[in-house]
Amino acid sequence: MANIKKTPGINAASMADIAFIILIFFLMVTTMGSEFGMIRQLPPWTDTESEEQINERNVFVVNVNQHNQLQVKGQLTDISALREMTKDFFDLSKFGDNDPEKVQEELPLLGLTWINRTAVVSLQNDRGTSYRLYMQVQNELTAAIRELRDEFTMQRWGTLYEDSTAEQQDVVGRVIFPIAISEAEPREFGGR
Repeated sequence: MANIKKTPGINAASMADIAFIILIFFLMVTTMGSEFGMIRQLPPWTDTESEEQINERNVFVVNVNQHNQLQVKGQLTDISALREMTKDFFDLSKFGDNDPEKVQEELPLLGLTWINRTAVVSLQNDRGTSYRLYMQVQNELTAAIRELRDEFTMQRWGTLYEDSTAEQQDVVGRVIFPIAISEAEPREFGGR
């Protein structure tokens, strides 16, 4: 009989381990593309039964319908006017009957200061609202708050909000001008 040479076999027992290690390596070193979004800090949870009724004058109502029409306090409005209207709503120097209620509080770094403790923006979108307009409305509302913060810190300390100290940012961003936007679940305002 002839001597038949056998080809040596490849030991594949550890191939699964090697593939797993390579997979883990690529998962660790691969960077994922970051999506842009909104940075929001959620308000602290409260018991709904203990919530007090919010006075209508303390709510800045913003609605966007399925036709991408913006309605502010019941009036059709252009998106370009939203920022100034929001700043006007949160203005601490206005004390009219239709303006948000203000209280005086003793605050660190500021002393006795008027604040809008209960003023809030109520945003309601229709299910048919375009994402683009939704983001524009969000941007205008937050830009108004940023501008109010800048104006306040510039008036008090001669610096922009972003350039002020952490303690100054805390009192202005948390107490004076927090981002107080209440967003309700989208619904249908009109027929389709």
